[in-house]
Amino acid sequence: MIILAKLIYYVFSIYELGLLLYILCSWIAHPMVYAPRQALARWYEPLLDPIRRWIPAPRLGGASIDFSPVLLLIALTMVQRFVVSLLVPPF
Repeated sequence: MIILAKLIYYVFSIYELGLLLYILCSWIAHPMVYAPRQALARWYEPLLDPIRRWIPAPRLGGASIDFSPVLLLIALTMVQRFVVSLLVPPF
């Protein structure tokens, strides 16, 4: 059980790290970042789109701030901790 819990923990951690990389790529407007961003979008947009529909980005003047990646990161962390706690009960 502990090996499975560690595996799940690491898979979630890698996915969360990829989400952070996706966020950073979205801030950079350079042609060299386009391909990695599109590759990462295949993994993260299916989860981000429902969040964006549920909580639209607030407008601040001419710009809007998208909080969906932050909410996804929080949700992933909560699910990760819940699943791992089911597999490894506390002492």
